[in-house]
Amino acid sequence: MTKSGYQIYSTSPDLAYRDLFASLKASPEEVILARKFSSDLQVFHNVNYYTITASYGKPGLEKRLVNSYLMKDGSRFTDKPNYNTLTFYEEVQNRDPRLAQTIRTPGYTRIGNTNKLVPDFGATVTGYQLTKFVTAETEDSYNKSLNDMPVFRYAEVLLNYAEAKAELGTLTQSDLDKSIQLIRKRVAMPALELANANADVDPYLAAQYTHVSGANRGVLLEIRRERRIELVMESYRWNDLMRWKEGHLVADQFKGMYFPGLGKYDLDNNGTTDVVIYEGTKPTEKGPQYLKLGSEVVLEGGKNGGLVLINSNQTKSFNENRDYLYPIPIQERLLNKNLTQNPGWQDGL
Repeated sequence: MTKSGYQIYSTSPDLAYRDLFASLKASPEEVILARKFSSDLQVFHNVNYYTITASYGKPGLEKRLVNSYLMKDGSRFTDKPNYNTLTFYEEVQNRDPRLAQTIRTPGYTRIGNTNKLVPDFGATVTGYQLTKFVTAETEDSYNKSLNDMPVFRYAEVLLNYAEAKAELGTLTQSDLDKSIQLIRKRVAMPALELANANADVDPYLAAQYTHVSGANRGVLLEIRRERRIELVMESYRWNDLMRWKEGHLVADQFKGMYFPGLGKYDLDNNGTTDVVIYEGTKPTEKGPQYLKLGSEVVLEGGKNGGLVLINSNQTKSFNENRDYLYPIPIQERLLNKNLTQNPGWQDGL
């Protein structure tokens, strides 16, 4: 136990984060509330199957999230030249260890196996394939996962505390030392320094979070970075964007990893072709994943390459004057004639 009273669940930074979500029993040192699953009671969930089969929509995390992870030394990945056009292998090197414990990166192996796996485009539309919550292959069948699902973690308490203090304008370095630093320490990441963060505001985050201002602007953005990567896929993102009044972000184009164009790609740099992007007739060589340009994969610049685009033919929108509030159900307005509909919503009553 640390002097702060916060226990580090794993002694290895390369496993500390993953173990919180892939363990059969939730860690009592960090997980305050979890949902229990049991083979004896025949109560299962479906995370493994969700992440490895094409029939569930091929979930994938987005490029902007991956860009948000810091370098292992605490510097910003997005300060690197051409950060958005680095190959997959290049972009995941020397990053915050939580990245490799959240998506498949070079050297990834399933729990209980030693086979090294690359991202499977048959199971992820972006190439950034989720591994958080994923357990051993024995639980890959439909609705057969058993690991406990955290509902409320101590890390969220620490993030809430730091954000509240920053918003109130009372945040000190001591506050960061007993909140954000404990989360980073779990994976051996450098500390967040209040003065440095406010003196050197990250332009990449500032361009996304347009309603952050004041003396604590820099550190607030860093706390939001920490919150996004620590709590990814734990059902907080929508509510966070709504309370931050950053709903415009949900209408942005969803993008995946970068490819320079047609050709062969070795995702883990082991000398073997993993992905081939082609036009015309599908090649016959056995082994690689084949993605037909324009149908199985869409790149920003077509033949000239770019980031993978997801549902590029669909237009997304967010109405800033309406969509922060849900419409009041018609049946409630029929029951109570004094209820008026929320702004911008038309229900005909």
